[in-house]
Amino acid sequence: MGIIADRSAIESYHQGYRSLNLVLSTIEHSLEYMDPKHLIHKAIKVKGSALEVRSSLQSFPLHMNLSNFDSIYLVGAGKATSKMAEALTNILGRRLSGGAINVPYMSNSHNNNNKLCVTEAGHPVPDESGVNGTKTIINILRKTKKSDLVFVLISGGASALMPLPADGIKLSDKQKITHDLLSSGASINEINIVRKHISKVKGGQLVRLINKGCTVISLILSDVIGDDIQTIASGPTVPDRSTFKEAASILKKYRLWTNKHENSSAISLISKGLRGLIIDTPKASDPIFDRVHNILIGNNTLLCKKATQYMKSRGFHATYLGSSFDGEAKKFGLLLARLANQIKKPPKPSAFILGGETTVKLNKRKNGLGGRNQEAILAAALKSNFHSNDDITILCMGTDGIDGNSKAAGAFVTPRTVALAKQGETEVKKHLYSHDSYNALRKMCSSIITGRTGTNLNDISIVCRIS
Repeated sequence: MGIIADRSAIESYHQGYRSLNLVLSTIEHSLEYMDPKHLIHKAIKVKGSALEVRSSLQSFPLHMNLSNFDSIYLVGAGKATSKMAEALTNILGRRLSGGAINVPYMSNSHNNNNKLCVTEAGHPVPDESGVNGTKTIINILRKTKKSDLVFVLISGGASALMPLPADGIKLSDKQKITHDLLSSGASINEINIVRKHISKVKGGQLVRLINKGCTVISLILSDVIGDDIQTIASGPTVPDRSTFKEAASILKKYRLWTNKHENSSAISLISKGLRGLIIDTPKASDPIFDRVHNILIGNNTLLCKKATQYMKSRGFHATYLGSSFDGEAKKFGLLLARLANQIKKPPKPSAFILGGETTVKLNKRKNGLGGRNQEAILAAALKSNFHSNDDITILCMGTDGIDGNSKAAGAFVTPRTVALAKQGETEVKKHLYSHDSYNALRKMCSSIITGRTGTNLNDISIVCRIS
């Protein structure tokens, strides 16, 4: 079975669209290439005691002699960390002294190394299991010596999966403010700035818990637009540029600062930081980062370029439009529809590949099932002008396999989807405005089910036309 679990049912319902078949194959091929285990094996090479860490996203390799270290530890958190750890433990073998990682529930982790503790925890809202797993990670880091090496595996989702609230903040407080920010439509960068300033480990603070002379290699998979490593997973091993002042401004921007009853502990803590009563997150000049190497080994750009290459190999005129698409999901859906509508019947099959991550601002009252990718596709279905004899597909999906609060990874539009949406336009619009895209698209057999993919590299969208 391929990555897309419901592929046969999809293609049976939308018979005759070769563009759909190609788009689904492109997604599966690209995600297989960007599998975290594959990326770790590409990045880490060990010959004898010689270690080489190489990334196509960074200009120079890192070389070390493993015989110089007394012990080697592995810690980490994120949606892709289970697969990353599986690959790295196989590479290190008996050299690994111990470790601990936090991964999402139902990650199907294949941990055959009894030296590695795996904790399943909540995402996107942190839970007590995540706190306990983080404490296990810290216990390992605190016993490190100057002569030790620590690998830190970081991928999207680690902000929630590696929680340790600052003193004076209860887990329930952190859960509430995370939920409020997610519902407000705040960007991931904004959410993470607040998270850093109510945490003991985020914003470079994890390094404070490691022996100062210890060597750290942090291997990072990006799930943020622009690949700013201080934003990915709230940058636990990265110097932090953000401040308490910025955290306060974000809460004020989304009208969460005045709600003192529900978020009073976070506001109180950040207020102390504003007055200089609490030390801020560590900055680039802090000597704790002298022996820390943060290495980006995978991102959305690599994924989209691999998709572009695959489509070109199939005879398509494929154009990569970048990985910086953000904003409101519905508006992004309109952009996808415009792209599709403007593609003339080509002399050569054509495709556009786009990456990024949009947001959804939920209603204050009842909301349905769905996510940003399905919402974008439902908006695109209403605005697309396809004819019955067109062979054209628009796809939008999350690489982690989970879109919002639904079981779908994303969705797609074919001329049949458009015809069904136009027939039931009034009802479809109700679904769109109540953020119930999953139920609308499921009726049109236009949702994509993958389950958890074991990675997280933002979202990918493809607009493809054959005739």
